[in-house]
Amino acid sequence: MKDTDRSALAVAIAMVLASFVLHPLTQDSSYLGLSWVLIVLLGVVSVVLRRLHANSAVVFGAQLGVWAVATLVIAAQLPAVRSETGLFDHVGALFGSAVGHMQTQSAPMTPNDGVKLLFVSCLALIAVLTDLLVLGLRRPALGLAPTATVFLIPALGLGQDTGIGPFLLIGFGYLAVLIAEGLNANARWTRGLSRDSADEHGTADPVVWRAAAYIGLPALVLVTVLGMLLPTISLGGFGFGNGPGNGGGPIQLADPTLDLKRNLTEPRNRPVLEYRTDNNDPLYLRLASLPAFSRAGWTNAQTPLQQGPDFPAVPGMADTDTRQRSTRITVTDFASEYLPMPYAPRSVDVQGSWGIDPNSLVMVSSNRNPRARADASNGLTYTVQSVDIDPTAADLAASGVGTPVDSETTLAVPSDLPPRITELAKRITASGDTASAKAALLQAYFRSTKNFTYSTAPQPGSGYQALTNFLFEDKKGYCEQFAASMALMARIVGIPSRVAVGFLPGERDGDHWTVSVKDMHAWPELYFSGYGWVRYEPTPSSVTGTAPAWSVRGTTPSQSESDSEPSTRATTRSQPSAPASNRANEQQTAPVTQAPTHPLRNVLIGLAVLVGLAVLAAPASIRIRRRGHRFDRDREPSEQVEGAWSEVRDTVIDYGGSWPSGSPRTIGAQVGDRLEPSESEAMGRLAVLVERSRYAQTFDDDLDRELSAMTSEIRRGLAEPQPWHRRMAALLVPRSVFRGLLRFRRRT
Repeated sequence: MKDTDRSALAVAIAMVLASFVLHPLTQDSSYLGLSWVLIVLLGVVSVVLRRLHANSAVVFGAQLGVWAVATLVIAAQLPAVRSETGLFDHVGALFGSAVGHMQTQSAPMTPNDGVKLLFVSCLALIAVLTDLLVLGLRRPALGLAPTATVFLIPALGLGQDTGIGPFLLIGFGYLAVLIAEGLNANARWTRGLSRDSADEHGTADPVVWRAAAYIGLPALVLVTVLGMLLPTISLGGFGFGNGPGNGGGPIQLADPTLDLKRNLTEPRNRPVLEYRTDNNDPLYLRLASLPAFSRAGWTNAQTPLQQGPDFPAVPGMADTDTRQRSTRITVTDFASEYLPMPYAPRSVDVQGSWGIDPNSLVMVSSNRNPRARADASNGLTYTVQSVDIDPTAADLAASGVGTPVDSETTLAVPSDLPPRITELAKRITASGDTASAKAALLQAYFRSTKNFTYSTAPQPGSGYQALTNFLFEDKKGYCEQFAASMALMARIVGIPSRVAVGFLPGERDGDHWTVSVKDMHAWPELYFSGYGWVRYEPTPSSVTGTAPAWSVRGTTPSQSESDSEPSTRATTRSQPSAPASNRANEQQTAPVTQAPTHPLRNVLIGLAVLVGLAVLAAPASIRIRRRGHRFDRDREPSEQVEGAWSEVRDTVIDYGGSWPSGSPRTIGAQVGDRLEPSESEAMGRLAVLVERSRYAQTFDDDLDRELSAMTSEIRRGLAEPQPWHRRMAALLVPRSVFRGLLRFRRRT
């Protein structure tokens, strides 16, 4: 196998391993096969052109051309976000869709054609750059940099904790490149050896594999340790302190529904909390609310957190005589930064450091340690005093729409909203003469099994695409689609709205209620004068049970023109709803500002890691390159002999020895004293060749084979008596590379 073939194969292996770094971020694994095909194709282009003796510029240009054409071909096969103005605009639209999807999704992301194209094209482009560094510029030590940038995609795009695995995958890929370079160097040393000679000394000098182990394995250990020590790579990684605290600086909180999709497919519907209340009625328990809507989906708004335990006044609530209750909650198996509570809480007796969003009355951990904050709710037992928002239908009809303090957010409808969503909302509510009647009509429309099918596997999409898919195309979804669509349509007809995330009431078990992981749920809250935020339930009754009494009217909306055939019955009560694909990452801030949307701190740490690994590998890489140059067959015979002599000298220095002074025979004798007889004899023969190269300059025809055999034997003899740690130091940080600095230090 030619050197270039071996290096191209190593680059392909490194890139295939790097492609798995992105896999935890998406539910769609189809990008893997596409990227592998393109990586192999680019590798074949490199091998073929280099065998035809094309220079590096030609190879690089050809690979870029193949990459560009392949990107266009793949994009042409992806129907999502199709542009009517041409293929290039279609590619741009796909990339724009990918960026929006990544900014508004939790990992693993739902499938998105734009993300697929972005992943495939980025991996292929990184493969081209790695090929250029390793084969074109012949700098394999720098081959780590492009492959390691794959890690920056989740760091910048999703803010998702990637764990140790990606570091290991990138490290193993780098190890493959180093092994290939070591084998190439070894092939250059032993070029010209007969099969018998090769068999005598082994098919490859063991130093190659020791070099790979001593250079690569420490790198793997380093990246593993860094993977454990680095802070979570998330959008909230900027500005964290240690331990709890109420001081300044942003706190970035994660999406409370991050694991919902996975929980939905768990084989066991495990209990997560239980509660007791002094009222016999079951309770919805809220975690968070999402008041802001845009093309990206529903997100939280920037609101300064207040400190508990007492809550501010219930927004919009005028009746202070509303029924009050006390609820004792025990969280048994649910780790979250959000505290599950009934709405509307008035006070809470809970351990730990917590902040309160005054608009939503959501309670979130203000612990400034991200790991502790993520586990803040687990194992807690606490008591919540709350008031029930329990109007009658007549009360809501008489009250009318109110104006919340954050009405600029909770009434906002994007100007670029697809017109047919607006038209559908107005058509559904056309017969409603009051705000509550319009809300009831919307709820009835979504709860009707003639209009929608409850399903945890809706058509993929994000943002407006997910909404239009749900409302007009497959008309299948789970609680988040139902809640998000009703909340948006309520705004269209003039009712302030937001989406709440939390738990269904669970199942009664003696004197308490047990809530399971699959009871996680989302629902809309609408704002009415005198009552504030009122819960509605558009998800079908087979999942949620009976809708709130105040939300039901006798009017049932007619089926729209785009209605599908009557759907099959939805899943049972024990099967939950899950978040829609257009959910944005939940973001709360404390006490005053939101964390930056780009994790600069983590990017800088990542770049520092790359630089550190490159610095770590540089001495060994220089040593390997120097060794390969010395045994280049294109050099003059005398230069090859001097190169072999220099290689032995550097090997002695690498193992901590000193190089004697004197004539070649004198030096050969002194170094030979440290070796076994056969190796000492080889050292003597090499000394004779050095004298001949300096004076007679006459050599046998098989000089290169003889030099390779002698040098390999001498180096092996020098290495065998050394302890393992000195061998590692010699290969990882060879002293000969720093010989000039060492001489300078001794002189000073």
